[in-house]
Amino acid sequence: MIGAVSRTSPPPSSPAPLEAADLAGRTALVLGLGRWSGGVETVRFLHRVGARAIVSDSADPASLAASVAAIEGTGATTVFGPQTPALLDRLPADGFVVASPAIPFDHPVLVEAARRGVATTSEIALFAARVRAPVLGVTGTKGKSTTSTLLAAMLTASGRRTHLGGNVGRSLLNDLDAIGPDDAVVLELSSFQLHGLARTGFRPAVAVVTNLFPDHLDRHGTMAHYAASKRAILDAQTAADVAVLPWRDATLDGFGFRTAGAARRLFFAPEPFVGDGVHVTADGGLADARGAGGTDLAAFRLWGRHNRGNAAAAAAAARAFGATWAEVRAGAASVRPLPHRLEPVHEAAGLLFVDDSIATTPQSTAAALEAVPRRCVVLVGGKDKGKDAPVDVAPLLDAAVARARAVVGIGTTGPAVVAAAAARGLRAVAAPSAPDLLAAVRAAVALASPGDAVLLSPGFSSLDQFASFAVRGDAFAAAAKAVCPA
Repeated sequence: MIGAVSRTSPPPSSPAPLEAADLAGRTALVLGLGRWSGGVETVRFLHRVGARAIVSDSADPASLAASVAAIEGTGATTVFGPQTPALLDRLPADGFVVASPAIPFDHPVLVEAARRGVATTSEIALFAARVRAPVLGVTGTKGKSTTSTLLAAMLTASGRRTHLGGNVGRSLLNDLDAIGPDDAVVLELSSFQLHGLARTGFRPAVAVVTNLFPDHLDRHGTMAHYAASKRAILDAQTAADVAVLPWRDATLDGFGFRTAGAARRLFFAPEPFVGDGVHVTADGGLADARGAGGTDLAAFRLWGRHNRGNAAAAAAAARAFGATWAEVRAGAASVRPLPHRLEPVHEAAGLLFVDDSIATTPQSTAAALEAVPRRCVVLVGGKDKGKDAPVDVAPLLDAAVARARAVVGIGTTGPAVVAAAAARGLRAVAAPSAPDLLAAVRAAVALASPGDAVLLSPGFSSLDQFASFAVRGDAFAAAAKAVCPA
């Protein structure tokens, strides 16, 4: 065991008054209902604790029909249309705002709320201030969903009652009464969630940071702001806590992750190193970097060196929390590819179709190309999330030259990526821009050879054509089945 942390570490210390307060009788403006569980669960929670909710969303109400139906019976008032500061006029003196992570930091309602002194919080902050179990938080630019899922599986295999939530897709806010002090909570945390948690003194018993490279700069504005938001997972930790970090990551070091907070450091790497933590061995297993044991990953079902690294990060956190190597191995073996994360979705005509729609950075696409155990025709392109300069596609192109048979461009950036790929000597075509991806998949199939994979790993956001990366992935799977029926 790697110097286990207390299995009964306290919940986050010194929460902001609102997060821990009795909310009965108060009114909240819930800014963003959305299609995911956070907005719905926030409204349900407020109803359960005796608060009144006014729900505002700028989307067409027809597109949110399922979410609206899910809050029936809560007494919530719904307001659809432009979200202006006038919404704050509906709040009484002790009213407050609960903002979705999708709401920009400089949204006019939030700016005006700050000017008026109206308290603002989030679903994840309300949960973190109230949960009785120790929290293991996972963040990073990429790999956080997979690492969170692996960590939760390893803790479950250890016999620990474990709850997985946060950015991975499920709010745990209304599970609070069912989460006991001897349980464990694994939270995947985005930069948007951590930005709001920073002021609350959020302190996970174990914090895992998978990596850091430019992303979401259209929201954060600067890399420094993005990094500071991520670093909030470490800032309030004490010597009783553990931080799990990559063995070597110059970007993390440059933004102060190595020295943030006071937690004991453990490290992970996809190759051997000597230090405190877990590494991937030459034969693909896991080992204590100090030489105190390890395990094979013979039954591990996730492709790629990066996923072995994710397993090492999860193992370091699980071992610190008391899991044995046998439990680490059993947990890792139980995890299947998550939806839209190097997920095989169809096989026909000698081709394997792989959905990696979650890949919204060039680095993620490079990792996917390295991971897929076949020659690939890769679909790339989408919305550029850079702020002042286009995203650097060099990592994607380098990997495509080494591993791809051809490139098919999709979305807004598709033509530019295709031109850059062609300049590097790759076969590359730009597909007509269409949200059903049928033309793109047809073009990919025409370029592929038997035994190849057709890989959707765009390297860019979906928001130029699709409501989310999940919708984009579903469109790809449907197109694959339409173009190549089984």
